Amino acid sequence: MSLPKRAKTGGRTAQVSPGGIVAAGVRVGLAGLTVQAVAAELGVTSTAVYRRVPSRQALERLVGEAVLAELVITDDPTRSAAEHLVTFAAELRAFTLARPGAAAYFQRVFPRGASGVRLLEAEVAALGARGYAPEAAVVLSSAVARTALGHAAAQEAREAAAAANPGAVEAEVDAALAAVASSLVLAAAHARIPPTSEERQFHLLMTATVAGLLATLPPGRPLSEVLPG
Repeated sequence: MSLPKRAKTGGRTAQVSPGGIVAAGVRVGLAGLTVQAVAAELGVTSTAVYRRVPSRQALERLVGEAVLAELVITDDPTRSAAEHLVTFAAELRAFTLARPGAAAYFQRVFPRGASGVRLLEAEVAALGARGYAPEAAVVLSSAVARTALGHAAAQEAREAAAAANPGAVEAEVDAALAAVASSLVLAAAHARIPPTSEERQFHLLMTATVAGLLATLPPGRPLSEVLPG
C-alpha cells in the first residue's frame, strides 16, 4: 500500500520513520535513489531523512535490501545442478531488469544485509542438496550471479540510452551495421546468424557458462585445485 506524502510543518523538521523512508526509497527506485528524492517523495526536508539515515550509502543499503527481500529463486528438486543454476540466472536477470538500478546495486558489494545473506544461504542449500560443499556452492552461485547481473546491467544501460536519445542510438546501430557490411567475412557470418531475442542469447550464454563451471568444479573437487592460493 502506498504511503501518503508527509507535509512539511510550520518551520520545524518533520519526523519520519525508518520504515517510511525505506518504503519511499523503494517507490523512488534504486536507479534514481538520493536522499533528496526520498525527502521529496515524503514531502519532508532532507534533514528529516538524515536524522534517520546517516548517508546516501546507508539509504541505498536499506532500500536495496528491501528490494532484494522480494526475490525468491525457484528450487525444483527434480532439476540438476546445471538446470538449477540456469534458472537461478534467468530469475535473477528478470528480477533486476524489472527494477532499474538493482543490478548495479547487487554488483557493487554482496551481500550487504539479511536479504542478501538469505539468498546466498538458499543457494548453498540448493546446491548442497545436489552434492556441493558450502564453499563450492558460494563460488558457483556467485560466478553465475555476476555473469547474469553483468548481462542485465548492460541491457538496462542500452535501453536507458535508447529511451533518452533514440535517434542517437539508432544512428549508432546503423553505423555498426554499415561497419559489418563493409567486411566480406563479417557480412557473410552475420547473414547466417538467425534472428533471436535477448532472452535466447542470455540462455545460451548461461547454459555454456554453467556447463563450464560445473565441468571445472564437480561435486567433491576441492576448491584449492580450482582456486590455488
